[in-house]
Parts: sequence; C-alpha cells; structure tokens
Amino acid sequence: MEEFEVLDFQELQVEKQGLEQASKFLQKKIQNGFKVSIVIKKQHNFALPPLQQKKNDLFSKYHQPVDIVSQSSEPTENNDKHASSTSSNQSIKMTKNQIVSPTQNETPNQHLNEQISQQSDDEQVSFDKFNSNSFEQLVKNDQLSQKIKIGMSFFKDGKFKLALERIIDVYKEANEKLKQQMDKLQISVIILVCVQSLCYASQIFKELGQINEALKCLDKCLNQFEINDFDLQSKIFIEKANLFLCNNQYIQSLDYYKKALINYEQVNWKIDIAKILVKISYVYALLHDSEDAKKICYEGLSILQSRLEHQDPRIFETYYTLGCIYYLEKEYDFALEYLEQSKEGFIKLYGENHQQIFKVMNLQGVIYHLQGNSNNAIEIYEQIVAYHGDTESIGLALILNNLALAYLDRMKFKSANLSFTKAISILKSYFNENHQFLQRVEKNKMLVASATLSYM
Repeated sequence: MEEFEVLDFQELQVEKQGLEQASKFLQKKIQNGFKVSIVIKKQHNFALPPLQQKKNDLFSKYHQPVDIVSQSSEPTENNDKHASSTSSNQSIKMTKNQIVSPTQNETPNQHLNEQISQQSDDEQVSFDKFNSNSFEQLVKNDQLSQKIKIGMSFFKDGKFKLALERIIDVYKEANEKLKQQMDKLQISVIILVCVQSLCYASQIFKELGQINEALKCLDKCLNQFEINDFDLQSKIFIEKANLFLCNNQYIQSLDYYKKALINYEQVNWKIDIAKILVKISYVYALLHDSEDAKKICYEGLSILQSRLEHQDPRIFETYYTLGCIYYLEKEYDFALEYLEQSKEGFIKLYGENHQQIFKVMNLQGVIYHLQGNSNNAIEIYEQIVAYHGDTESIGLALILNNLALAYLDRMKFKSANLSFTKAISILKSYFNENHQFLQRVEKNKMLVASATLSYM
C-alpha cells in the first residue's frame, strides 16, 4: 500500500483553504487505497467551546437513527501494553464499610445502614498478593460466579428481566457473604463478584432502557470499592460516558471519556487512546462542533491505521463514526461513502447477518429517506428485517419503525400500519408504557390514520 504522510494537519488546512477541503482531500486519499498517517503537532486540548447543551434537534423529527448495537465494554487488545509499568493484576479494596443491595425498584445507593463486620476502611485487598493460579481457580469454582454465568445466559437469550433478577440476587448474596468472611483470598473473590454483578446489572438496565438505573450501578462500583486497576476503572468510565450519551447528556459524556483518556495517555496505550478519540469526536459532532469532531476522528483513525491490520473491525467502526459526523453535518454523500466502506469491511469479517452491519445499514436507510429516495430506504430496511428472521429485539422494532415511515412516503398505508403494530408489540415486551421509544413509535403510528384520511 502506498503511504501518504501529512506532517502537520494545520498546514494542510491552510494549503487546502479550510478544514472542509482538507478533510475531503484526506477522505479521497483513503478511498483510493492510501494509508494516511497524520501528525498533529498541537497537543490534545479538549476544553469545550462555549456551547450550551441543546435539545436533540440534530435529527429529522421522525428519522432519528438509534444505535441498535449495545455499546458494552469490549475486551481491550493492545500490542503496546508492555510499555506500561502498571500491574495487570486487579487491585480493589472497600472504600466504605457499608453494603448496598440494588433491587429493580430501588437505587443501589439506598439502605446504607448495613455494615461489614470486622472490615477496616483502610485495609486493602490486592489480588496480586495471592498466587494468581489459586485465585483464578477460586473464581472459577465460586458458586456466585457460576450464578452470574447462569444469569447472563438469560441475558443472551433476550430474557432481560429474568437476567436482571438473577444478577441482583448474586450481588445481594455476595454482600451478605462479605459480612462474615475473614479469609482475604475469599474476600477478594467476593469483591470481584460484586463488581462483576454491578457491571452486568448496568448492562441489562441499559438494554431495558433504564439509563439512570444503569448509571447508579456503575456509581456503586466506583463508590463502594476503590479500584486501583486503571484499565478496569477506565472501562467503567467509558461505559458511564456511553450511558450519558444515550441520555443525551453530552457534557457529562465528554467528562467521563476524558477521564478514561487521561488514564490511557499516562501509560501511552495508543489503541485505547485512539478508540476514545473516536468516541469523543462523535460527541463533538452532536454538539455541532463538526470541525473539531473531524479533526479528532481523523487523528484517532491515523493511530488505528498505523497500529492495526487493515481489516481490523475498529477501523471499520471509525469509518462508521465518520459517516455519522458527516450525516450530522448534512453532508449526506460523504456520509454514505464512509458508511459503505464500513459496511463492506464488516461484511468481509462477519458475513451479511451481523448487528454491526445492521447498524450501518440503518443509517444508510435514514439518509436515503432524508434525500427523498424512500424506495432505496425500504429496500435496505426490508433486508435487515429479513436477516432478523423470527428473532424479536429492540433493534428490530426500531428498524420496523423506520420502515413504516418509508412506507408512508410511498403511500403504502397497510404495510406501514403492520410494521408499526409489530414494532409496538416488540417494544411493549421490553419497556413500560412511558418509555420514549414506545411513545415515539405510537405517535408515529398515528400518522397512518392522518395520511389515510388525507388521501381518501
């Protein structure tokens, strides 16, 4: 592959008379098979511009694309982690001698009167104090760890409420065990189970659309335990940022992404730095700062391209993010080009039936619809529905909503009504009547009656 190196991004902007032309120039180079290596001499400065958080008016009223793929924390893969002086063993201690048991109707911060018997506030439980093989064997054989696996098997089967009930029970039981346990190795195992159960509970709450409850679980992780493993702490920061993003709380989301970025910059984990830069760029785009968004995203892309294989999914995910940024800027043609690159890359890796591909196709359909090409949008949405088969999920319901809106544009009222009805039925199996997704689809369904009457 031929290499094209830009020594100074600022100089390129001057040469091309602005960020827009510089970005388009780089985008064309990437499309033509060049490996673009960008060096930005100016250090990161993520002080926010004086922007007020605005209502989510960035999308069309009835065409807001929803991320149909859960943004759960993914395993970190680094080739440069050996440069870190930080121990890879987790080190966690109790920060309070109070045990809290979250329930489905109570926040994890309630009932703060329960005490851990004989537990000192300052006594640290470090996993690296013990023989790692012995510790790993204890975790593997621990009954609570087995119960977590059972609970998450329900989650994988789409039985979210049952999974949540099982995971919360594990957390309660682990807290009770901490009160009586004296053996330090056993205590470390139980603490790990507590952290795991809270993180999994947060993930399930997120799938159920209960973002605030998901955030409370992660807050409990950070408040009940002092997490000295910076990688684990950073993953919790990133997931908190993802949740704030789901809640349209962009400033809070940026704060937690930057906390994770600081952690990874201290040990120079380049790949993790790049991934967070890409996430930050998307938030900047939502805050209408497209210039900084593109600059930061291209910087993240250049790091990933220099350190990963050309077919790595993280590069294709970055193309998707660039597509989102250009979409928010209403540069639809550039958005579609990046989305197509992303989709083609994911298809080579996973085949055509994969959630990552559905996410990209969904946004392609949204853009075609906004461009007035509802036939192309219908074709894309129908492909996604066909790939889902008999599987019913929240993502499918949102696709059906988009499909129904496209049917309305083509005056296919019966098809639109059927798609809306199925979407509502699916969402009611996950959410209560007041959930925003359900209310939005029900409101959209009312358009069928109005449109039908207008053509009678």
